[in-house]
This record gives sequence, structure tokens and C-alpha cells, in this order.
Amino acid sequence: MGKMKVIVMMFFAVVLLGGGAMFFLKDEVLGKEKVKEKEISAEELVEMSVDTDIITTNLASPNNFAIVQFNILLSSKETKEEAEKRKPEVRAAIISTIASFTKDELIGNEGIVKLEKELSAKLERIVETGEVERVLVTEFKLQ
Repeated sequence: MGKMKVIVMMFFAVVLLGGGAMFFLKDEVLGKEKVKEKEISAEELVEMSVDTDIITTNLASPNNFAIVQFNILLSSKETKEEAEKRKPEVRAAIISTIASFTKDELIGNEGIVKLEKELSAKLERIVETGEVERVLVTEFKLQ
């Protein structure tokens, strides 16, 4: 009878410890992200974003050009400062990215989204101190 009590007590101890571990580790075990995106205030957006100049560049399709401007949201103030110091590299990345598209590829919402994603990936390779959170097209004209 004494051995049975020890076995039952050990069983409950294992179940209790396992349940506690699952409670604290459930997000990692289930693959859910524990960190939720917090809302960014307007002041924080200004502190962590860069507006480019209006850029006019040729497209890959003949006799077509685009006039664009972007807002680049970065992960921190330090990353914003770095991006401002690297403005020539940022501008060159924008021009080369846009110049790789034809007019037909940029028409419509899908074209703008593709441009934003491609440019975001290119800018991510330029900045070293943080991350590019998003790129928004704020001015867009095709000719």
C-alpha cells in the first residue's frame, strides 16, 4: 500500500509540473507569438519614419516614367538617423527598383504592393542598425 501512495503522488507531481510548464510555455509550444503589435502614436510615427523626395525615373518599358515619393517606417530613431545619413543609397535603391518595373506591372493595387515589398526588402539590406517596418507609396504618377 505504501508503494502505491508513492506512485500516485509521483504521478500527480509529474502531471502538476507538466501542467505548469504548459501554462507558461503554451505560446512557444503552440507556435503562437507572445508579443502583440502595439499601436504606434502619430508622434512615434514621425520620429521613426523618413519621407523621400519626389523622384522621377524611367521605367523598364520604353517611353514611360514614374513620379514617386515614399514614406519609410523604421524600427527606431537610431535606424531613422542611419537612413537619413544613407539617403544617396536609399535614393539609388528606389530608382533601381522602380526602373526594373514596366508601366503595366505598376498599374493597379497589386503593382503598388509589389513595389512596396520589393523596395522594403532592398532597403532592409541597406540599414544596419534596425529594420524597415514598412514602405508606403505617398506620391505615384505613371506616364
